[in-house]
Amino acid sequence: MKLLFFLSGSYTPLAREEVISLLDTYDIKYEITYNEGQLLLLNVNSSELDFLFRLGLTHFVLNVIIESYIDDGIEKILSDIEWSSYLNLDRTFKVRAKHKDSSFENLELLIAKSISKYFRDKIKADLSNPMDEINGILYGKRLIIGKKIPERSKKDFNKRKPQLRPFFSPTSIDPRIARAMINVSQAQKEVLDDFTGTGGILIEAGLIGLDIYGIDIEEKSVIGTITNLSNYGISKFDIKLGDAREVLDMFERSFESIVTDAPYGRSTKVDKDKDKMYRECFTTILDSFEKRCVIGLNMEYPFDELGFYIETIYKFRVHKSLTRYLHVLSK
Repeated sequence: MKLLFFLSGSYTPLAREEVISLLDTYDIKYEITYNEGQLLLLNVNSSELDFLFRLGLTHFVLNVIIESYIDDGIEKILSDIEWSSYLNLDRTFKVRAKHKDSSFENLELLIAKSISKYFRDKIKADLSNPMDEINGILYGKRLIIGKKIPERSKKDFNKRKPQLRPFFSPTSIDPRIARAMINVSQAQKEVLDDFTGTGGILIEAGLIGLDIYGIDIEEKSVIGTITNLSNYGISKFDIKLGDAREVLDMFERSFESIVTDAPYGRSTKVDKDKDKMYRECFTTILDSFEKRCVIGLNMEYPFDELGFYIETIYKFRVHKSLTRYLHVLSK
């Protein structure tokens, strides 16, 4: 089947990496057929895609009905679609469209009329709570029409913004970014956060059903993280008070994936020599994960000098005084 992922416009490279990493996590074979701007088109060899709800930086996913160019006219393209393969009279529908060309502002209406005509006006539209949703996307002369794959509400991310949690820090990662970091780590069963902070990463990991583990050197952060996890209905976790340099002694094992945002620019009980603390913590982390490790910092860090393989680094501005660098690491 062919899928279209409409990616975040603010974090497009990271969003693309998130999609690919998640497919790799579940051993889904794929072929990239189009990759430009916010559009990522893939041929995939499976229809078992329930895990796509995990995505944080994809606005929506479409099961592609038709991909064409508009040279022959949109009405002609629409007339060739067998709508009964995607919609039926027992279910309501709505149509949404995205396009950059103002001359096609009626694309949504054209698709809706094509559907109604095909079903002889017997199918019911529901703009507020439809059972099925058809999307049309026009980029230049490329027209893509697809059926939206059901998803969990993206609005829930806004309910988990850092400032809305019981325990809050201004440097906390946005939940969409935290979710993407987890997916890029290729975690399928569990995640460890070595610098738990307010628990933002672990909240997202817990909500997608992963086993979650955390460490923080400050007692207030451990208590705050537990409070935040409980606030979102997450009851299964193992959060320890301790030093990230002692993770192997504390848990007596390694973990599938590690996802963490290292301490920077905030009050913390770390060594006065932060460079020394980083080296020791990161060296311990190297021995503590099996798949991938994703580490956020306020600078690029030479992880390769410690024995990591740096797959890529994503850089984005958080606010005027903070730029975050996400290091995607393996061994």
